[in-house]
Amino acid sequence: MNQLLQDFHYFFYYSLKQPWFFTEYGFLLALALFLVGYAFFTPKSQWKLGYLIAFSLFFYYKSSGPFLLLFVGVIMCDYLLARWIHSLEGPKRKALLFFSIAYGLSFLLYFKYSNFVITNVNALFETRFTTKTLFLPIGISFYTFQSLSYLIDVYRKEIEPSKNLLEYGFYMTFFPHLVAGPIVRAKDFLPQIKNPLIFDQTLLKESLLRITTGLVKKLLIADFLGKYVDLIHDAPSGFSGLEHALAMYAYSFQIYFDFSGYSDIAIGIALILGYRMKENFFNPYTAENITVFWRKWHISLSLWLRDYIYIPLGGNRKGTVNMYLFLFLTMLIGGIWHGADWKFIFWGCAHGVLLILHKLFVKPREKAAKWSTVLGIILTFHAVGFLWIFFRATSFETAFESIQVIFTKTNPMDLVGFCYTRPEVISLLVIASGIVFAPWKMKQNLINRVLSLPLYIWPIILLVALQLILQFRDNSIEPFIYFQF
Repeated sequence: MNQLLQDFHYFFYYSLKQPWFFTEYGFLLALALFLVGYAFFTPKSQWKLGYLIAFSLFFYYKSSGPFLLLFVGVIMCDYLLARWIHSLEGPKRKALLFFSIAYGLSFLLYFKYSNFVITNVNALFETRFTTKTLFLPIGISFYTFQSLSYLIDVYRKEIEPSKNLLEYGFYMTFFPHLVAGPIVRAKDFLPQIKNPLIFDQTLLKESLLRITTGLVKKLLIADFLGKYVDLIHDAPSGFSGLEHALAMYAYSFQIYFDFSGYSDIAIGIALILGYRMKENFFNPYTAENITVFWRKWHISLSLWLRDYIYIPLGGNRKGTVNMYLFLFLTMLIGGIWHGADWKFIFWGCAHGVLLILHKLFVKPREKAAKWSTVLGIILTFHAVGFLWIFFRATSFETAFESIQVIFTKTNPMDLVGFCYTRPEVISLLVIASGIVFAPWKMKQNLINRVLSLPLYIWPIILLVALQLILQFRDNSIEPFIYFQF
């Protein structure tokens, strides 16, 4: 009896310090049990939606506890506001939209940015306003942008407001993308509710491949590289320039494999449930310039910023100078979205400057020479990697310290000793490089060959992948990086 009570307590226990995420064994067990029940519903059943919403809310509860009430409140208010906006015309319609946006952003601004504002006001005006210890509700940055896109699309009359609270609640709470994206648009997702995918052998293999790939990316590559990155950034003064440079490369790969791994798992789980989400990454480190990079990296955020910030500001319709200003402001907002810290603001501004410089000095050509494309990929990758230092560093001071050491204390001969002392880091960097820089056609051909294998081969593939994960993963499983945003 006592054991049963302990299991029951664990099942409904939440920890704000240890939120639930996809790679936890508890989640994987709960998901398996959930899928058993899910299989009994017909594809278009309203009961199926209710069942999925219930599990999604439970998933969010295990991640953020009482902040589930805030999330549910936002959903219900947005549902009513969208219908109200749709019923109005003229100035009242626009005024209600502005109110809805301000209301939607208010929670994000409070939980994520209030302490940042107070700290900087105190520093600037020598005031003594006190800060509070605030927990950032998991996924609030993502679901806020998702709800805003829904309200704005209704205002623009690009979509009809949902007439069914159950369907809108399903769109907002759908757990695969709930806490770390991709940012899903209502116009892409809501139509699928009435026409879900038919789950067959092809869809099963695709979903299993995505989930397995995501787990390998996260647990075998990202988490392992993350240990080395943490080691360097926790005590930057104790390492050589070469070690800092390798940490820059390691973090570039870590954040890609971590975030794209999450996206793969999310897309794979969504496919099992009968829904398809859009890709969030498309070989970003093979981009030949910074503009192309942002078309391939965190695609759902890039498109959101374009459609709801850059274009409404004026885009390229108000002259060249204004276009550059709007581009800079868009990336500034992107940096602020990532975190309440000047290093994120600097990171966003720096990317804005790079985008402007690319448009200013690089003329589009019909077909670039091969050497030029390769050079562009190398320069773009290193520019992005250089700015990742500010993204990862614990402060501006440590970021500049790392950069200074790289440029003043790097001895290429140290690489020989590093290969002897940390061969696993070098091996993983080489493997990661091979994966991220491989041409997309080569990857797609490999994926197609794997998907064409008979179904009876798949248990072997899954067992091999599971054995690799269990054999080589670190003892502690790290949360996904974008759980922090």
